[in-house]
Amino acid sequence: RLKARASQIDTRAKAHPEIEFVFEKKDKPADEQHGWVDTRVAPQGKLVIWLMGHNSGLFERLNSYGLHAIQVHYANGWFGKLSKLAPAGDTTYLGRIRLEAATGEDFSTAVDIPKPDGMKERALQFIKWLAKENPAGKWDQFLTADATDLRWEKVILSGASHGSTTAARFAKHQ
Repeated sequence: RLKARASQIDTRAKAHPEIEFVFEKKDKPADEQHGWVDTRVAPQGKLVIWLMGHNSGLFERLNSYGLHAIQVHYANGWFGKLSKLAPAGDTTYLGRIRLEAATGEDFSTAVDIPKPDGMKERALQFIKWLAKENPAGKWDQFLTADATDLRWEKVILSGASHGSTTAARFAKHQ
């Protein structure tokens, strides 16, 4: 059970207070990321990326199945604010914002989320950090040979509510 702040793992990471994507709230870290693995359980060779707030019970259950699990800090607090601003008839407005939040690529004029602040890059940097900090957890199996990307065929993207729709939108793109 490891945790680390996104802002300390990757110095390129930035806060975006205009969409309530910050590193601290009420003088407490808001960018903590969690990585769990139970090395006593036979590994499945799969990584679950949970796209909501950290949930200890869920991570314990995932680990009991032999799954690695992470939760990363990415721009997902905008939903309540920006969903009200959707132009009438624009059926792809929220999907484009979700895709930008997930990838850090420019898909929407409503937000400006660069690559280091998207879920994809945050997950990559966190897995690199976990591989270094916890080699017994075998986190490096989720990195490509050159460590420039995740091995997405080994990833299960999951979430609830906003997280589930972002997972679906990202999977369609990826």
